Amino acid sequence: MREESVIRYQKPVSIQREEPIISIRHLYKSFESNHVLVDVNLDVRKGENLVVLGKSGTGKSVLIKCIVGLIHPDKGVIKVKGLNVPDLSNTSLNDLRQSIGFLFQSAALYDSMSVRENLEFPLIRNRKHQGKKEMNDLIEEALDDVGLLQAIDKMPSELSGGMRKRVGLARTFILKPEIMLYDEPTTGLDPVTSREISELILKMQKKFKTTSIIITHDIPCAEITADRVAILYDGSFKAEGSFNELKNSSEHWISSFFK
Repeated sequence: MREESVIRYQKPVSIQREEPIISIRHLYKSFESNHVLVDVNLDVRKGENLVVLGKSGTGKSVLIKCIVGLIHPDKGVIKVKGLNVPDLSNTSLNDLRQSIGFLFQSAALYDSMSVRENLEFPLIRNRKHQGKKEMNDLIEEALDDVGLLQAIDKMPSELSGGMRKRVGLARTFILKPEIMLYDEPTTGLDPVTSREISELILKMQKKFKTTSIIITHDIPCAEITADRVAILYDGSFKAEGSFNELKNSSEHWISSFFK
């Protein structure tokens, strides 16, 4: 479907004024005969939380992997901070990735490392110039932000699913990314813990002024975190607007996502 046929509700004025930090035009990606992304067009503006809804298998995870260069598109433009990701060299792509945080469904902690060591790892890898005391201060601040300072010397196996997600979030935010990509951040969590993680995402957005794309099937998570919602349907974005605008849409196929 062409970009102009998207059902688009009015963006909040504060978002309209900002320049896109992510801009995608005519993006296509297929895996053999499976056409996953078909003419995807999207702008995400600085400081915005964009929630992406869509049925399983519609290409949501493929989209954010294209944004960080983990998957190469068949064609199209993916501009992140003004740089076209598919055209970047490995060195330039790695430099760009340092400003992007990625929270996976599993939190992707290293099971053989303590919580402290999990948070220390990205600092050693990306901030070699920092001294031990400065690293420890950053680790303690990051854990305090997510309410888990007391777990600093625990192993991942000693943590609940929600605690692991919190540590994963702390590890991602320790590098203070400009952009955050969340892939199903509340999957597998009970409703109370899901709400806590959703509220934490909102807290981190406000503290660090991040721009975020949040992929989720969790409608309460979408309601808490979204400045704007976009629906990926049959390989492209077919509707976008605020949570309430889409939930109350007269188009049944749109409102059905919120049932």
